[in-house]
Amino acid sequence: MNFESKLSIDEILKSKHFSDANVIAGKGGLSHPVRWVHVLEVTSIDNLLNGNELILSTGVGWKGDPTTFALLVQKFIDSNAAGLCIELGPYVQEVPQEIIDLANNCDFPLITFAKEVRFIDITQEIHSLLVKKHYQLLSDLEDFSNRLNQLLLSSNPKPRILELLYEYLGMRIFYISNQGEVTVIPKTNVSDQDKLFDLIKTNNIPKNMNVAHQPVQALNQTFADLFIISETEAITEFESLILDRSAIALAQALLRELYIEEQKKAKEAEWVSHWLEGDHSKEQIQTHLFELEPDLKPNGCAVLLCKASNLDKINSEITYLKVFLSSIFEQRGIFLCSSIQKNQMAMILVNKRKKHDFKRRVQDCIDCIKKSDFIKKQNLTKMEISVGQFVDQLDHVRNSYRTAKETLSIKEKMPNEIRKYFYEDLYIFRIVLAANEQGILREFIYDYIGPVLEHDQQNNGELLQTLKMYLRCKGAKKETAEHLFIVRQTLYHRLDKLYELIGNDFMEPYKRQAIEVSISAYEYAVASKQIFDASYFSISKTS
Repeated sequence: MNFESKLSIDEILKSKHFSDANVIAGKGGLSHPVRWVHVLEVTSIDNLLNGNELILSTGVGWKGDPTTFALLVQKFIDSNAAGLCIELGPYVQEVPQEIIDLANNCDFPLITFAKEVRFIDITQEIHSLLVKKHYQLLSDLEDFSNRLNQLLLSSNPKPRILELLYEYLGMRIFYISNQGEVTVIPKTNVSDQDKLFDLIKTNNIPKNMNVAHQPVQALNQTFADLFIISETEAITEFESLILDRSAIALAQALLRELYIEEQKKAKEAEWVSHWLEGDHSKEQIQTHLFELEPDLKPNGCAVLLCKASNLDKINSEITYLKVFLSSIFEQRGIFLCSSIQKNQMAMILVNKRKKHDFKRRVQDCIDCIKKSDFIKKQNLTKMEISVGQFVDQLDHVRNSYRTAKETLSIKEKMPNEIRKYFYEDLYIFRIVLAANEQGILREFIYDYIGPVLEHDQQNNGELLQTLKMYLRCKGAKKETAEHLFIVRQTLYHRLDKLYELIGNDFMEPYKRQAIEVSISAYEYAVASKQIFDASYFSISKTS
């Protein structure tokens, strides 16, 4: 069912007021669409036309001047006017041959009225036709939308929607999912399909081919791309509206499928929790993943933790949140299994592609989540994200889970120091964590900066801050003084005191590294509320 979505000159010629009209040139353009009727009697038209107007004129503007007449017709053609109707009479007795030739060469319809006509009657009639056409288009669009709604109530509606789109438009349909699935209607041989797909993908569309595109979007994410292709005429506004309605229906169908899948996964949250704790064997994990996605070929995984203060307050939106997150990761080759406990969501990111760019892809996902309007609308405040260590074996997820929790813990305690999301980017704090777990952190801190801490506590001093900045500036005194907003002489006094407390050799490579670690460890201990004072150090050294 291919509805005519435009009023053509050919249709207008069948109306009552054109019964005595004569097409003297440009018959190849009688299919031109007419969007409005415009009476023009002037020669300066630079800002008067928008395109697709049928122009009515008596010729009074050029008064028999063939040169001006020819220039004006050329301007009409350049402005993409639909055609020109001329009333023959006192101003124009006949149309010169050169103008007829110009119109024929450009398929620009020239129509003459041998008898006197009332332009007001013509405009009224054509505008009435345009209104009827517009009403018919709205009716057709409403009919199409109703049929789409009926299909959405059926099982597996996607192929039926694509078939309905082809039925209405009679154009070639191209549907390309983010996973690389390509559907073409009507079906063609593989070589022609691949050739057409390459033209679309590279945006190298031939001039004789007209293409309209509409993304299939839901939850601010694009899941697929829908194209209609016409190899004859330009794609009309009506056809674009039909394409748009089809893309929306496809998005609704896809969202429903994802919602159902996510509900199934939600029932398995407890299973995922046991996986995170290391309670499942490798075989059990592989069997379970195969049931979820038979084509899944895992290539390592990592755990991502997402913590937000009010995550437990959006229960009605949790499934949509999971659908949204799954779509983001799926587009980047990552299969998602998740479990929510109070204000924290644990996500197992199963890698489906090569390992070398896994971190970059995860970073892209995090950036997308942070910027998303969907997340902002959920008002998830104080969102914090961490990613654990990448593991090659699915049954080693527990290690990634542990390191993700460690990363999240440090990020919460030291938000100004740790701005990245990945465990591997903790750098020196990984050593600090290990030392703290082994119970040697306090002793290590005291051994290298204990005297400095005691001095600052007793004298309300700023030696530790001076030492940290001096090391950060690699011993450059001028730069250090500028960063501390002190004069050079004050810095010299402080450095003399530091030499006295921790030795003149604190800039030597190995000792400097130990001091830098101890400063980071002290800041971590303070953030963790493991407050040290001079009396504690004295006890710990003598005990």
